[in-house]
Amino acid sequence: MKVWVDILTPKQALFFEPLIKELSLKNDVLVTSRKYREVELIMEKRGIAGHFIGEHGGKDLYRKLVASAERIRKLADLVSKEEPDIAVSFSSPECCRVAFGLGIKNYCITDSPHAAAVARLTVPLCDELFTPWVIPTRAWTKYGIAANNITKYRALDPAAWLKRVDRSKRRPEVKVEKGKKTIVVRLEESFAAYLLETSNKKQTQGYQLLAKLVKEFSNCNIVALGRYSEQIEILQKNFDNKIIVPDNIVDGIPLLMNCDIFIGMGGTMTAEAALLGVPTVSFFRGTYDIERFLIRKGLVLKPKNVDDVVKVSKKLLADDSRRKVIKAKAAKLLGWMEDPVKVICAKIQAT
Repeated sequence: MKVWVDILTPKQALFFEPLIKELSLKNDVLVTSRKYREVELIMEKRGIAGHFIGEHGGKDLYRKLVASAERIRKLADLVSKEEPDIAVSFSSPECCRVAFGLGIKNYCITDSPHAAAVARLTVPLCDELFTPWVIPTRAWTKYGIAANNITKYRALDPAAWLKRVDRSKRRPEVKVEKGKKTIVVRLEESFAAYLLETSNKKQTQGYQLLAKLVKEFSNCNIVALGRYSEQIEILQKNFDNKIIVPDNIVDGIPLLMNCDIFIGMGGTMTAEAALLGVPTVSFFRGTYDIERFLIRKGLVLKPKNVDDVVKVSKKLLADDSRRKVIKAKAAKLLGWMEDPVKVICAKIQAT
């Protein structure tokens, strides 16, 4: 059997790395991706070989549409020659469209029903949808998939790689000043369709927060992780040497394990930090199922505005006993979770 795997984001590369290894034991695996800074860097770093077809398209809706259409055509050329039996993606619109058009069984993995634009383009085309158990079935059936075509795994997605990590051998790649506490900030996915629907004014909240953190935490290391070259250039220009801005992709696990607070404006790294037992603050615009679950478990705090983020962060930095409680809760939860990669592989092999 030949399995086609399409990788679009850094999170997907981390998740699919063990899946590709497992599938390769008994199957031929075709890997595709796209030209996109973080994905290219992490795939190179993790030694994941693949065909880089098409590009992201950026934040302009017209360019996103054209880039997607062009990628579909290029993928169709490649995939029609390769003739895979199954397509696997994290709801890749191009992968789903090509699989549907060429009559290839289409398996999707996703934990983001709040990403409505992508869900509307992909969920109706899924033969099987894999998702964390905390997401209600109705969150997916409203997009047009039958409940009996949904497989739930008892895990959050970062469990796929966190369960496989030898943490004792991972060393931070980001140099910080010793003796200072460290705050890590992950900027938002500002080119994502579900954030482009909001106002331009709100799109600056990441920079507003960093300016406030620089003012209030001058005695701390502040590490800001950008997603795009444009973000990184703006951070380096506006904040000079007041914050640490890695210009290359970094191994997130040792960085998180050695920081004192994580502030996330997205989903994956927020869940990753929470499951590692790092005091975690979500400054994501809106809300989503995974975030609400982690808040209920006491692993994530959700302030309402920049000033509240600062207040919460000061409390967390001053409370060492709370950090120990959070770490114990996280370890217990992660240990209880199953391996989503094994669930998906078992389903594929049974096809």
